[in-house]
Amino acid sequence: MKWQKDYNIGITVVDEQHEKLCGMLTNLETSINSDDVYLAMRDILKALVEYTKYHFEEEEKLMQRISYPDFERHKKLHKDLVDEIVTILVDLKNGKEISVFELKTFLQKWLMDHILVEDKMIGEYFNS
Repeated sequence: MKWQKDYNIGITVVDEQHEKLCGMLTNLETSINSDDVYLAMRDILKALVEYTKYHFEEEEKLMQRISYPDFERHKKLHKDLVDEIVTILVDLKNGKEISVFELKTFLQKWLMDHILVEDKMIGEYFNS
């Protein structure tokens, strides 16, 4: 997944974090070629969860600082994604086979939908 300037929401720090998340998804995709795909996927997902939590916390602080009117709903979207990724990590730890392609597709779709719809609204509110 290659970052494109069209994905920017107009808040530099958030855009930089989104670009890093895209890079992490690219790393997940390359894990398909790893000798131990599930070990690589687990390690990348752990890093993704940690960075995503950090990013969400920063984004939520920003939303509170600007009194973003849809803060609670947006915060719940963040929590739901983290919970879903943690569930996937637990499944991997318990030996469940998970398709890297399906996981990558799900995460890319979620990230793009979230950035291009939800986060764009924050950018518009911030820059208005």
